[in-house]
Amino acid sequence: MSETKKNSQTTRNRNIILVVVIALLLLVVIIPQLRRDMPEPEAPAQYVRIDGKVFLPETSPIRQSIQVGEVQVETVRREVSAPATVEANPSKRANIYPPAGGRIVELFVSMGQSVRAGQPLFEIYSPDVAEVQTEFVSARSSLVQAERDLRRKEDLHERGITPLRELEEARTEYEIAESEMQGTRLKMQILGLEEDHVGKPLIIRSPINGRVVDLQVAPGEFISEPEEPLLIIADLSSVWVTARIQEKDIRFVNTGDDVTARFTAYPGDVYEGTVLFVSDILDEETRTTRVRVEFDNEDRKLKPGMFANVRFHSAPAPHVVLEPRAVLQRRDFSYVYVQSQPYTFEMREVTTGEMIDNKLVILEGLHEGEIVIMHNAVMLP
Repeated sequence: MSETKKNSQTTRNRNIILVVVIALLLLVVIIPQLRRDMPEPEAPAQYVRIDGKVFLPETSPIRQSIQVGEVQVETVRREVSAPATVEANPSKRANIYPPAGGRIVELFVSMGQSVRAGQPLFEIYSPDVAEVQTEFVSARSSLVQAERDLRRKEDLHERGITPLRELEEARTEYEIAESEMQGTRLKMQILGLEEDHVGKPLIIRSPINGRVVDLQVAPGEFISEPEEPLLIIADLSSVWVTARIQEKDIRFVNTGDDVTARFTAYPGDVYEGTVLFVSDILDEETRTTRVRVEFDNEDRKLKPGMFANVRFHSAPAPHVVLEPRAVLQRRDFSYVYVQSQPYTFEMREVTTGEMIDNKLVILEGLHEGEIVIMHNAVMLP
């Protein structure tokens, strides 16, 4: 009897445990399923599209993230940068060649010496020069003789001794001699010969003020047909710096604009100059045009052939400017979001220029006083 009660109690306990386990399993399986079937509350809309514009509702979290601001117009100076090379001013540079081949008799200057216009550089004896001098002496003698004969015939004709025909012949001879003399004088001038130095070696003189920057001749040397100048005289108190400007930047560079330059040889120095000339011709291969700038060079530090980097500064002008982060990029165009009504924005394409003082120049698309998203515009579609 006691054993039967004990078995019955065990069976009852086992059934209770089984019921509890089944109930727990049901809770684990059914409750999550019930939760999935319950509708979740909808998240607030971040934006709403209305007639092509974007509206941010009061519940939109984007409202708290964006910053808007007013479009400003500021006076800015555009800058264009380009590589350049130092050149001597052609109007202040002279390549000295002898007018004819010959022997250098004497050299009057040395390398680096300063010279004045008209100062003797060297003396040359040339067979061609001697020939012209001989021709000049002969022509001068013929002219003197023809003039003497003409005066004599005129005197005799006035006395009735010489016929008119002989007088006219004498006058013709004089005119021929005078023409030959003029031709010989012209040859003398071309060679740089002076009439009072006939019979002497030719003296070559400096045509400009400057310094001897190159010397390729020595006394006693015979020169026939030199391919290179014997001397180069240059005034380097001012030099030209020639830059090549890209086609897209030509509109920003004008004669008279201010220029700053840094030279590879003097990286710590900044030189200031002005645009002297903007070429009217565009190089079809490089799509660039030449721009020349003049710089003072009294200390002679700038030497032809040096490399430089120049910056062209345009005249101050008013332009719309924005913080760069306000402008977004999509494929091949730039755009901003302009506020038409409170928290209502429309996308607008803009044309951008260069960065000046950490601000982006807007060439087209915006006007002063308009309101745009300055920060976090990327959160809008």
